[in-house]
Amino acid sequence: MKDHKIKDGDIIVVFDMEWNQPIGGVEYDFDVSSLCGEIIEIGAVRYVYKDGKIRAAGVFSCDIRPKMYRKLHYHVKKVTHKSNSDLLKGIPFEEAYEKFRKFCGPECIIAGWGNSDPDMLRTNLKFFGMDDKLGMDFLDIQQVFAVFALQKGEQKSVEFAVDHYNIAKVDDFHGATADAKYTGEILRQIFRRNDPSEVIRAMEYTLIDPDIKSEFSSVGSEAGTVAEAFSLLDNFASVCPVCGRAFETRTGLFGIRKSRYGMFTCSEHGDFYCRIRVKKNRTGKFYAAGLLRIATTTDLFLVQSKLEEYTKYGEAGRPAPSVSEPAENSDCDGAS
Repeated sequence: MKDHKIKDGDIIVVFDMEWNQPIGGVEYDFDVSSLCGEIIEIGAVRYVYKDGKIRAAGVFSCDIRPKMYRKLHYHVKKVTHKSNSDLLKGIPFEEAYEKFRKFCGPECIIAGWGNSDPDMLRTNLKFFGMDDKLGMDFLDIQQVFAVFALQKGEQKSVEFAVDHYNIAKVDDFHGATADAKYTGEILRQIFRRNDPSEVIRAMEYTLIDPDIKSEFSSVGSEAGTVAEAFSLLDNFASVCPVCGRAFETRTGLFGIRKSRYGMFTCSEHGDFYCRIRVKKNRTGKFYAAGLLRIATTTDLFLVQSKLEEYTKYGEAGRPAPSVSEPAENSDCDGAS
């Protein structure tokens, strides 16, 4: 979150979850879009930050007995190595969440690899009629790793980061507790190998409020030309979609081929990344699709990279590589 400052004594709870999915072709007596995944495991490690280091201070592990998706999706079974009988060993989600919140304590920062876990947690809370407000800032350690491992603008797996830091692989990946331990150790290595003040600065920039909607989109009407399609979304990035305040411009919108990029700032909710792309529909007409979200470090590096490309090559963008030349990294939006 924009105004949060990390200080000595702060608690950081690194957590991970596994969830089951609806099975295609099976009829359910509810709208599966309201529960795209049902949580079956939560694992977490509590850390205390002090004097430029984090110290482990407890481990949480809990299996959850699902109510809606009681048979494992084949992909979940393959990845987690769980069986249908394992699902019977867990406790109800409501009880598991209560235990998890008690483990977190009254005030902490929750952290994970990527931003999917807090969204899935809120989805489950809402579906089961519980308070879906988490009331805690969230730290995406994947974004912090990208800064200090020189993987700017790229998304890497937990296992990639484990290998990068030569962390011992004690447990199988894709178990909630194991992945939480690995992710916490990655953060500890980031602190150990870099200037702690720079790590804290990157963490503070990456913190978000998971209770606030962070991504917004808009699709313009049909248009006869690319320029007309862009013009129909001229006001898309004029005000903060969270509070309605007028944006301050950081880079403004600039165009490369059929895409436009920009960074904007809200005095209340921080930096926003904007991308507008023009596409063709089935009838051959153009339309613009806009994306606006609270910026991550990946977004910041992406816009910097695109701005350098625009400054050097203009709206035509970087020339396509010849057959003998390797292609450069593709456009990565940081979406999970």
